[in-house]
Amino acid sequence: MSPEIQTIVALALVALAATWLVWRGFARRKKAGCGGDCGCPASEIKTSAAKLPR
Repeated sequence: MSPEIQTIVALALVALAATWLVWRGFARRKKAGCGGDCGCPASEIKTSAAKLPR
């Protein structure tokens, strides 16, 4: 492979990787946990735990 083609391929790969990293940085991330009503009784557990004597 000629040096010119190698340079073009290398620059294309670097540009692709940089674009992917920038896109990933700005991409909307999911919230930790269920992020909605998943049916887990977390609020009930917190309420009952607050009522326990310490």
